[in-house]
Amino acid sequence: MRVPHDLAVKESESWRRHFRNNAATLDRMPWDDPARLSPEELRCIQSSIQQFQLGEGSSGSRLLKRGLEHANAVADPRFVDALKLFVREEQRHSAYLLRFMQREGIAATSTHWVDTVFRRLRVLAGLELCLRVLVSAEIIAIPYYEALSAATQSPLLQAICSRILRDEAAHLRFQASMLSRLSSSRSFFADRVVSAVQRMFLLVTCYVVWFEHGRVFRAAGYSRQGFLAETFWEFARLDNAVGRGPLRASIPAERPAHQAGLVRTAAAEMKPRD
Repeated sequence: MRVPHDLAVKESESWRRHFRNNAATLDRMPWDDPARLSPEELRCIQSSIQQFQLGEGSSGSRLLKRGLEHANAVADPRFVDALKLFVREEQRHSAYLLRFMQREGIAATSTHWVDTVFRRLRVLAGLELCLRVLVSAEIIAIPYYEALSAATQSPLLQAICSRILRDEAAHLRFQASMLSRLSSSRSFFADRVVSAVQRMFLLVTCYVVWFEHGRVFRAAGYSRQGFLAETFWEFARLDNAVGRGPLRASIPAERPAHQAGLVRTAAAEMKPRD
């Protein structure tokens, strides 16, 4: 069942407005808070936050190129407009982390093998596969930023993580919306095959992330099993939204308030349309 054109355009315009409004919202970060990381906290998070800051800072050029091709093909210019604003929001996350790192004397890194692998996968992918690789990273980012927030006593880092988590909850709904329209003409069986492949990719990625960032997760009280459980809970939400007909993942009337450790409250808004 293909998505009606008018409905798709309306959805794209809704997301364009959402991202524009979100960009205009003041971040209210406590940049002047005098608290600094302790030596133990610095050792715990330094290499980890360097990697995530690098990953958040992607230019998104290949994603935008494929998005533009799709927008032209379906005559939905707002689709690529929303996609551009989404990429800018990810880049703002990178800027938040970089500013925090500079304050704490943590040098930025320009390359890491995990980031290189993800970028090369996106080079080889069409729009849907590119989005599925990206959404796998977004899903993992939710338990990661929860853990990063809990791994130190820094009010500034906790505020940054809270803002990112709030944005990421909306990002998952946005990507569910995009994946819905891209997969709407596919058979149920083919859709389940794609879901199973993504599930396997996500599992492998989780083990890589635990190997690279396990110190942060353990400092926050996560076990490996707990990390996997939360990640696949988030994946199930996304998969459910994408797998039941076109354009299930609508924007809620009000953004859910985020509190550390309660991102499920926000993610629960990603429900199928009746």
